[in-house]
Amino acid sequence: MADKTSILHISDLHRSKELPISNGPLVSSLISDRDKYVDEETPNICSPNLIIVSGDIVRGSSNPDVLQSIDEIENQYNEAEEFLTSLCDNFLDGDKKKLIIIPGNHDIDWKYSKESMEKLDKAAVFDTENNINWAILKDAFTPQSSTRWSWKDLSFFKIKNTDIYNKRLAAFAKFYHKFYDGDRTYSLNPADQYDIFDYPELDLSVIAYSSCYNNDHLRFVGDIHPDCISKSSSDIRELIKRGRLIIGTWHHNTKGGPFESNYMDGSILKNFIDSKISIGFHGHQHRMEAIHEHNDIIQQKSIIVIGAGTLCGGREELPTGTNRQYNVIELDREMDEGKLEVTLHVREKSESSSFNNPIWIPGRIASSNASFYSFKIKDPRKVDITTQMLDIEKLISNGDYGNAKSKLIKMDLNDAFVRGFLLQCIIETDDHELAIEKFAKPQSIKETVIVFNAATRLKRMDVINEVVTSIDEKIIKDPTVKQLFNQAKAML
Repeated sequence: MADKTSILHISDLHRSKELPISNGPLVSSLISDRDKYVDEETPNICSPNLIIVSGDIVRGSSNPDVLQSIDEIENQYNEAEEFLTSLCDNFLDGDKKKLIIIPGNHDIDWKYSKESMEKLDKAAVFDTENNINWAILKDAFTPQSSTRWSWKDLSFFKIKNTDIYNKRLAAFAKFYHKFYDGDRTYSLNPADQYDIFDYPELDLSVIAYSSCYNNDHLRFVGDIHPDCISKSSSDIRELIKRGRLIIGTWHHNTKGGPFESNYMDGSILKNFIDSKISIGFHGHQHRMEAIHEHNDIIQQKSIIVIGAGTLCGGREELPTGTNRQYNVIELDREMDEGKLEVTLHVREKSESSSFNNPIWIPGRIASSNASFYSFKIKDPRKVDITTQMLDIEKLISNGDYGNAKSKLIKMDLNDAFVRGFLLQCIIETDDHELAIEKFAKPQSIKETVIVFNAATRLKRMDVINEVVTSIDEKIIKDPTVKQLFNQAKAML
């Protein structure tokens, strides 16, 4: 990956009804905060080159009028699209591919789950002696059940139309397709509700999951479809061969209180660890959190999970003692140690600033006064040079010589293909300094010509003399090399 990657992590964008904020002040506040943490604060934070939005793009609608509900949700998604597009323009040079979006529970449209269900007849639930049918009760509380219990109606409901039920994310899918200008689509099939965002230039990939499997107006639990886990695991194996760091993102937190049910079973983290996801990003609980989960303490297999607070929630949505928050996460590869340093920076709305025009300041991690925390994790990647070279070849064919070059200089220069590709990138970018640094002991006539040319341009006669004394006799006797050497001597 690039030496340092910076990720802006925002979540729970649903605007507060009581304390709304419009796009102009919100974007402006984030830009102003970036200017502060990049240039004015200590430690400086790198300007983000990726953005992860971990769910709850809109507030949703409880309007009983179906047409009005559709309009309300569409307007909310239009506002969110405008906001996220502006973020891309101001943080990512307009590159929407570097912004990752997933749905949250607020993106679930309850009118479709309500329409898809029917109340179970009392005769099916109770026998003639008014004893409950335990088979129905047991089924209602299994993870993949189509039966639900409603405390409001004191009745069981059953999903009768799966196609209608699966339209719960239809509005989100429409927004998703529109935001990415038709380049990405979002499936309404729960088994396919994950997406992969691959960044060869950063040596990382983000696996974006929906944790809203079977989430509806009667079931608040978060979950990811098992097929999404298994399919993504196969994808991850190939990405790791290409030297990617694997990041996962989903919406629901994986811990909750004894009287809560609106979170995801923490055992799913074991699956993420097994799939070699190193870092996870989520939202939902409206407060920042960082946990370190181990699967195998002996082999030190683990995952770092980072939760972001709500960016736009009002007082009623904020946990006690918490303000609006977002995170910036820096990833810094330490080549020699095979480690990755992860630094979490928390940003928080100041107490004195208004909800409709916030000022962001360094936040607090848990109960401490620290606004940032650094920790090291083992870099799990084992690079398969064949697959990595395919990525480099693709970068070169797309004219992205800078990113190809940054990957090649970290590889073994004793490999002929690596040397050849790096030489090509140096020629295309006129990188004379790198030519001298990496090819001061040339192994071919072509390499010698490139180094002589670079040394001449930079007026480095010491390099030319060093090359002459170290290269093979056959190379120095080559007419082209001889001529270049004599020209360099005359010039310098």
